[in-house]
Amino acid sequence: MPDYFASDVHLRLDRPERAFRFARWVDRLEPEDTLTIVGDLCDFWLVARQLDAATAACAGLRALAAFRSRGGEIAFLPGNHDVWLGPYLQRTLDAHLLVEPVRIERYGLRILLVHGHHQGSRPVWKGWMESRAFLEAFRRAPGPVARVLDRLLERVNDRGRAASEHRHLAAFRQFADRQAGSADLVVFGHLHRPVDDTTTPPRMVVLGGWQRQSSYLRVDASDASLIVEADPASMPCES
Repeated sequence: MPDYFASDVHLRLDRPERAFRFARWVDRLEPEDTLTIVGDLCDFWLVARQLDAATAACAGLRALAAFRSRGGEIAFLPGNHDVWLGPYLQRTLDAHLLVEPVRIERYGLRILLVHGHHQGSRPVWKGWMESRAFLEAFRRAPGPVARVLDRLLERVNDRGRAASEHRHLAAFRQFADRQAGSADLVVFGHLHRPVDDTTTPPRMVVLGGWQRQSSYLRVDASDASLIVEADPASMPCES
């Protein structure tokens, strides 16, 4: 009965390749398995503007529902994009809601889970974007206005990605170092590049995103493995 951990799938209906990539993986899980989402299962765009249609229309959410109906267990730790998604996942998937920091023990391994967006300094406006007020304002915004803002935020994030990643990785490592003696493995989401740092204890894993590949952590009686899978050419993302 392995435990699986994944983050930063960023499901949204207008980026269906992410949903099909994720669904193909979830369909491989066994009924005895447990899946923990370490934040940002869904993109803010879906949470704010597509949630009503998402249950039926999103292949990733349908795959999770099928996994749950087979007997699989789902736990959800909110990220910065889906901080308000918990009640929806609890209602539709019977997901167990988590509050960070999450400390668990699996197969004798002490694991600490955090999404990671609270580590290190960040602009004040990013914190405001996680507020209920911003969610409601973005939900009510006219479509053209919302799309312009969405593209603007993507450009800002892309432009500063390298510097932000460097800053966050340093903050993640410092946070992990402070857990020495109380955790064997510290698991982060938030960054979209998978990282497995064993230079000093505790081991630090950044799960990585699902925008161009699949990456997840598998923990069982034999090992804890960060697994990265490229999309096979023979399995295109299509409905």
